[in-house]
Amino acid sequence: MSESVLLGAVCFQEYSKGYLDFVEFSASLGLGWVEFKYETPLSDHSNSKKYKDIRKRADLLGIGLSLHTAFDGLNIASLDKNERLNSISKVKQSIEAASEMEITHATLHAGHMMSVQYSKENWKNSVNYNIESIKDLVSFAGKLGLSLCLENGNAFKRASLKHGLFPGDLKYIRENVGDELKFTVDFGHAIYLSRDPSFLVSELGLGNVKLSHLHSNSGLVDSHSPLNTGVLNLGNVLKKYSNEKWTFPLSIEMKSEENLKKSIKVVRNLLNT
Repeated sequence: MSESVLLGAVCFQEYSKGYLDFVEFSASLGLGWVEFKYETPLSDHSNSKKYKDIRKRADLLGIGLSLHTAFDGLNIASLDKNERLNSISKVKQSIEAASEMEITHATLHAGHMMSVQYSKENWKNSVNYNIESIKDLVSFAGKLGLSLCLENGNAFKRASLKHGLFPGDLKYIRENVGDELKFTVDFGHAIYLSRDPSFLVSELGLGNVKLSHLHSNSGLVDSHSPLNTGVLNLGNVLKKYSNEKWTFPLSIEMKSEENLKKSIKVVRNLLNT
């Protein structure tokens, strides 16, 4: 079973050595996939800008690549037009970087509305802005040879009302955007729904899920905790991977090298039992 699981890692924003070094680090851990986060200062590191070298090295090491588009401080569903357009522009910049690395699948965050702005009319407008923005981004990415994968969010913070939290939300967005839009299943975010969030894959359609993020938490906060902590039913996720013949990478999303190594060990121990 362990050989059939494509295990990877997300290059966390706190990593200080750049994308190219993270590819080497991941190879040393025996991983087969890397997802880069396009966030500063990581994305501005000199080793993160060596796009052609990154692709060549990843190919040589047999590592697949994806990219998490820009999201920190952005809101593609904002009621404020300038904020919305600026957010779209920065996401497009990250898509262009992915294209330079010949990446074919990139994770996308849906937008949100601040809770203090809530009214039926405002929420309706934000829903529509979110869909319009994603349509624009999917079209832009498609022209560069990329498929965007919408990531399920989490509702641990009450300050904002996020789009794309629940399976129905995600499917509604895709129905209105088009079949070109795919999904990234974040199992850590989905602990908000269940300690065994593996159901999300079949709910969204196995053929529509192209990427995933794997981390744990207490069920109360999006802490990106190691996989031997928190309440995630990791065993069931791994069983479903085998039984339902998932092929997308399980990319462990930690915030430190130490926690990444710990989590890899936990996964491999479970796979070998």
